[in-house]
Amino acid sequence: MRESTILFVDDEESILRSLQRALRKEPYRVLTAASGEEGLAILAGEQVQLVVSDQRMPVMTGTQFLQRVGEVCPDAVRVILSGYAEPNIIVEAINNGGIYRFIGKPWNDDELRTTLRQCLEHHRILQENRRLSELSARQVKDLERLNQRLESAVRERTRSLAMAQEVLETLPRMVLGISLEHELVVSNNAARDGLSGLAGTLPGTDVSEVLPPEAVVAIECCLESGQNIACPVHWDDRLFQAHVALLGDPSEPRGCVLLLEAVPS
Repeated sequence: MRESTILFVDDEESILRSLQRALRKEPYRVLTAASGEEGLAILAGEQVQLVVSDQRMPVMTGTQFLQRVGEVCPDAVRVILSGYAEPNIIVEAINNGGIYRFIGKPWNDDELRTTLRQCLEHHRILQENRRLSELSARQVKDLERLNQRLESAVRERTRSLAMAQEVLETLPRMVLGISLEHELVVSNNAARDGLSGLAGTLPGTDVSEVLPPEAVVAIECCLESGQNIACPVHWDDRLFQAHVALLGDPSEPRGCVLLLEAVPS
């Protein structure tokens, strides 16, 4: 875990030395500045997690300094250190300096260490929340991009299926699709127009209910053997040449397609 850095700003050197002594056994990197200007100069080149400033300083008060800190180092937790606990100072510090805590002078070393630990934990939580928020935002964007790709793929797939259906419907030959369960799944316009009783047949109807026996036998042979079949079929006193082709791999067939060609008399 990276060492936390604390910046103390106070115009009294003795106060800064006392703070350093109070934290000499703590796992912190302690920086000190004698004025707000010096503190801002340090912040320009250092990553600081916690800034503790005295309120009553010449030129720039603690609240004025912490307000500047919020502009140049917004992630730093800010704390006021003061021997004067006037309500107006506290309100000003909260409203303008964005302070997280108020530590009075003189302080108790144990209470000081506890307060600083709480401040650094607050900083850690804020950073973790920001990290999670950024991660969530990235995940939302990734999900949006994935959804866009999926929607595009669905549109393209729908377009392909529509075109395939249109091609099937416009074929001049009679085409029927049969499932592994020997059910009629699809038929094209040529088949529905040219074969009696097929126009009103619903998908899922057993082929034995609508197709002539020769066609049913050919379909069964194709599905059982995995081989394409060609044979003559009589339907409504008409002779057709039937071609039954397996759909899918012979080890995992998905059904078959029946193509009927009228044989000239």
